[in-house]
Amino acid sequence: MTIRDDAQTTLGGDTIQMLKTKAALEAMGVSVDMRPVSQLGNAPACDIAHVFNIQTAESSWAAFEALHEKGVPIVLSPIYWDMLDHWFEFAVNKRTRWRSLANLLGKATARQMYVTWQRTKAPATTTWQLQRRMLECARRVLPNSQSEGDLLHKTFRLNGMFHARTHVVPNGVDTALFDPAPTPSRWFTETYGVQDFVLEVGAVSPVKNQLGLIEALVDLPAPIVIVGQPAPKMPEYAEQCKALGARRGNVIFIDRLPHEELPGIYALAAVHALPSWRETPGLASLEAAAAGCRVVTTSIGSTRDYFGDLVDYCYPDDRGSIRVAVEAALKQPRSSELRDHVLKNFNWQRAGEATLQAYQTALG
Repeated sequence: MTIRDDAQTTLGGDTIQMLKTKAALEAMGVSVDMRPVSQLGNAPACDIAHVFNIQTAESSWAAFEALHEKGVPIVLSPIYWDMLDHWFEFAVNKRTRWRSLANLLGKATARQMYVTWQRTKAPATTTWQLQRRMLECARRVLPNSQSEGDLLHKTFRLNGMFHARTHVVPNGVDTALFDPAPTPSRWFTETYGVQDFVLEVGAVSPVKNQLGLIEALVDLPAPIVIVGQPAPKMPEYAEQCKALGARRGNVIFIDRLPHEELPGIYALAAVHALPSWRETPGLASLEAAAAGCRVVTTSIGSTRDYFGDLVDYCYPDDRGSIRVAVEAALKQPRSSELRDHVLKNFNWQRAGEATLQAYQTALG
């Protein structure tokens, strides 16, 4: 298995997916060697290689080239969703042309024009070309949902045989941490003095949209707890969030907690909200659901493939949408239906089994 070189120091969903997949495969007796792209030159002989994340296009393509030289068959977990909705909002705020079109034609029409324009010019970029090569060269492609597979097919103009090479491998939760149901964390209440709060777990960055959450709930009485480190290249965004949190009051920022502490914190929270610009589907949302917490999540990405009608959805740039979704979730009683749905269908053991099946198909 291979991933970007900074995966261990800059943890992300791709890192967790790789580590949990590795553990699940090893539990089934598969021998797995894991190393960053820069160390593939001295990798031991193997039957098959697994590359994670095409969004780090140059790094992942370097892995493909190194593995091709060794003659190793490759499977690929793309972990892909585009950011065109986010880019459009940025364009409306910063570019007179797009702001004028949004005012003249309406935001929905202008957004569709923008997305079409971006997808038309994308094939001229090196990133798009490398991503498409990887999707074409991999023996099997392992999207995390059918929606992701469909988006890849459309975005990268792949032929009709692409779907025949895809094998959906859903993300999951660690059932050992969530079954039986975790007990609400007494330690957290004693340390921070809050309960029944709105929680968001994730790196503090524009993509995860903590600022939008605080703005949407600026006069809601419930405390807000943000758990996550500032994105390494965007410390100013975390400072904006903290400044707004200080003005609102009752907003707690925690850079990092041991992962094993999170189940009890999810169980203590009233709602876990992830109003981000994309999720496939968001490991924090899955874990919150498995802990019995109510969930609000973004409508962008593959969230509906996982949660169906069992959670509340919002659009990240619509503060009213975020507010309405959180208030709706707060009014609902806790239900075991969402928790049972996630534990049954989205766990790392099932992900490992699906991955092993994909390996066998690729080799066969």
